[in-house]
Amino acid sequence: DLRDEFNQIKAIKTEKIRNNKLEAFQNKIASLKFLDPAAGSGNFLTETYLSLRKLENEAIKTRFGDQIFMGDVENPIKVSLDQFYGIEINDFAVTVAKTALWISEDQMMKETEEIIHANIDFLPLKSYANIVEGNALRMDWEEVVSKNDLNYIMGNPPFVGKKEQSKDQKDDLREIFGKLKGLSKLDYVSG
Repeated sequence: DLRDEFNQIKAIKTEKIRNNKLEAFQNKIASLKFLDPAAGSGNFLTETYLSLRKLENEAIKTRFGDQIFMGDVENPIKVSLDQFYGIEINDFAVTVAKTALWISEDQMMKETEEIIHANIDFLPLKSYANIVEGNALRMDWEEVVSKNDLNYIMGNPPFVGKKEQSKDQKDDLREIFGKLKGLSKLDYVSG
């Protein structure tokens, strides 16, 4: 849908109207918030960030064309890591996910610099990847991101059949479902 919306804006012939709509489009994609409650090493979050930033770079290129900027340049980037949230039970995976997002941010920053033919001050890292360590089945997700701000929940939660579940995983399901009839037959992913 975002790609279709961008293509419709790009097709507008009047430059001023197109540029205003492109700026509004950038503001729109910069306002979206994403949560992966089983973030792992952050692949879903990273790929989503990259896709949004590539779309944003296309919008920037369409707005500014082949202009060359001189001197200090105002950062045209609006999409940020602050839009991405994750919950992950493994502390090492949390660190990997944050690092993957920072690397992606650096890669996309370089692409934007090539588009606008200028350097953007990127270091030291000022952005924050909102990935927290915790068991998503035992915590209030609103402590990570408000449901009123959230646009998308995504991810690939762990699939663990009833026979392979650890005691802690069975306890997680009991905590969520209580004394639900047939609870012992549920896959862990149902949590």
